Amino acid sequence: MFPFFGLALDYKLGLHEEIFSLCYYGKGGFTWEEVYNLPIHLRRYYIQQISKAIEEQNKAEKGESTKAKRSPPTFSR
Repeated sequence: MFPFFGLALDYKLGLHEEIFSLCYYGKGGFTWEEVYNLPIHLRRYYIQQISKAIEEQNKAEKGESTKAKRSPPTFSR
């Protein structure tokens, strides 16, 4: 096999990982065909934006769970 024909296996795996991520975490905002045909810089941009949104959501959920743990219930007599 000549290395200059077709895409390398590593690139193919990375491409399909990006396609899956955008289709799955994009929650229906992208189709497989749209993501496959997106320019690389746009595909990476959308992945970064989704990643940031998920991180912020996780931080917010973690903050809520720590607030619930910090304040024990008070009982009155």
